[in-house]
Amino acid sequence: MVELISPPEPRDLLPPLLACLPTAFVSPRPPPALLPLLSPILRQRVKILSEVSSSPNESWLRLLCWDANKAERLQTLVDGASFEPHPVSGEIELPDEMPLTYKRIDDETLRAQCLLPEFNLAVIYLWCPTDVEGGGRGWRMTELLPHEGPAADEHTWASSIGEANVQAKERLYSDMLDSPIENQGSNEQDQQEEDDDADYWAQYDATPNRTPGPKTPAPGASSSNLPPSGLSEANYFSQYGDVQPAMDSHDPEEEQPELGPTSLTGDLLSNLLRRQNGLDMDEGARTNGYAVDDMPVDRAARSLSHPRPASGSISSSHSDTVAKLELEAESQCNYEVGVKQHIGTSIKSLFRLAQATGVSRADFQSMVQTELELLDLTDLDK
Repeated sequence: MVELISPPEPRDLLPPLLACLPTAFVSPRPPPALLPLLSPILRQRVKILSEVSSSPNESWLRLLCWDANKAERLQTLVDGASFEPHPVSGEIELPDEMPLTYKRIDDETLRAQCLLPEFNLAVIYLWCPTDVEGGGRGWRMTELLPHEGPAADEHTWASSIGEANVQAKERLYSDMLDSPIENQGSNEQDQQEEDDDADYWAQYDATPNRTPGPKTPAPGASSSNLPPSGLSEANYFSQYGDVQPAMDSHDPEEEQPELGPTSLTGDLLSNLLRRQNGLDMDEGARTNGYAVDDMPVDRAARSLSHPRPASGSISSSHSDTVAKLELEAESQCNYEVGVKQHIGTSIKSLFRLAQATGVSRADFQSMVQTELELLDLTDLDK
């Protein structure tokens, strides 16, 4: 059902509004008679902002205009205007001609503009089908503007409500005609992005065993990247079998070659230890210069049951002690050489490891020096 909207009656709507305007210079709060004349959104704006105003000298008249620059000019025009009531009727006299124009914003928003050339003002009304606080359906003021010449949007207003509805339909039709051009530009941009994606995924066909760039293959490739006609589907997808996954920390290409043979004698210490253990076991298995297994049974028994004379025992024990001390001295010398070589090899290995991880030579020397100083502190605590 089409709603029947009657044009606004300026001679009924304007006198109460114009009578409230001069009170803005004597009271920081709007008069109660003004609020029902305003549209719901403007009424809420004036009511709330005038109550929370921090300055008592700030006029609520500026709140009737949504543009801050125009609001300042509006206050100047109202301050210089004279709203004198008629001596007989007691109402403010209005000019004979007050042109009305209309503009349809959308299906639910219809505005009317009433010009007051005598006061250089323009009153913008809004049709409110439901406004309980304002007294029901009707026209309510939604903005008060200064009007000192033709406005920039003067051509967008119609002389009647019907003409405003026609203009709204024409604008809608024009927007529909312009939208395919915008959609065409959007489609061209989408096509360009799809082509870029296709070029990216096509790199895997050129280099099937290497990741072409910083990105990794995603499960959903572009639909334009289809298997070539010369390959079967299984052979086509098998090309991606060796591609390095992005979340796999193990990369075969980053593997370091195994270390080859070295001339460093880092196992000298272990060889010396094995040699010494073998000598100790061999020495323990001998008795009087004979191995236990090689010694005749009767002589072995005699040596156990009949001790040798004391003088021979002392001489043999002394020679055995001297030989053992000499062997221990030689072993100790070999141990020291082996330990030093092992320490040197370890330091070289640690230095190569530090270089491989990006640690400089100066930082490595500083770390070693710090550890040595900590050893000195540990020795002092003991």
